Parts: sequence; structure tokens; C-alpha cells
Amino acid sequence: MSVVAPVLDRSDPKQDRLYPFHLPNSPEWEEKKDFFSQSAMMGAGAGMFIKNPMFVWGSMIMAVIGYVNQQPLRAPKDASSPLLTLGMAVAGVVATNMPKLMLAPEARSQVPPVA
Repeated sequence: MSVVAPVLDRSDPKQDRLYPFHLPNSPEWEEKKDFFSQSAMMGAGAGMFIKNPMFVWGSMIMAVIGYVNQQPLRAPKDASSPLLTLGMAVAGVVATNMPKLMLAPEARSQVPPVA
């Protein structure tokens, strides 16, 4: 007499009813590049390079707009993260304002001017 181990079918019984996920083919779901995040990243880098605080503060505003208006399902695969763009803008603000914060205030002279 031989003993045969039972063979249990471990496959998912719902396997034939599963469909792969895909986005609908409509204009509302097509990929869209975010203008604000792309420009904010470039503006923050340019502002740090040329030490212009107006570029950096403008890129900070654009990074916040890009973060608020993010649409992760419509973003292309090569898009940068809105948090990364916001971090770059914050780094630009810190880098352009750091010399002003680190310099000691000028000492006032105690001697009155000679007339």
C-alpha cells in the first residue's frame, strides 16, 4: 500500500477575475508636467548660484504653489517630487540669508566725532 500526500491547489480562486490597473484614456488623466515645480527647482539653483534673493523667494512661492497643486496620478515617471522642490527652495532661502545671519553687527564707536 502506498501513501500519497494530498496536493493542495494554492492558486488564488479569484485570479481569473483580476485585471491589471490602468488609468482611463481621457484628457483628464493624461500625463501633465508641472510648470511650477520645474521652474522653482531651476530658480532656487540659479538664485543660490548668483546669490540673488529675489530668485530664491520667487522659487519658494512657486514651490509652494507646485506642492499645493500636485497631481501624483498625472505626474510623469521622471517628474521630481514636490517635496524635493520645496526642500530645494528652502535650502536656497537658507543659503542666501545665512551670511546676513552669521555676520556680527557693526560695533558703534564710543568716541564722539570731532567737529
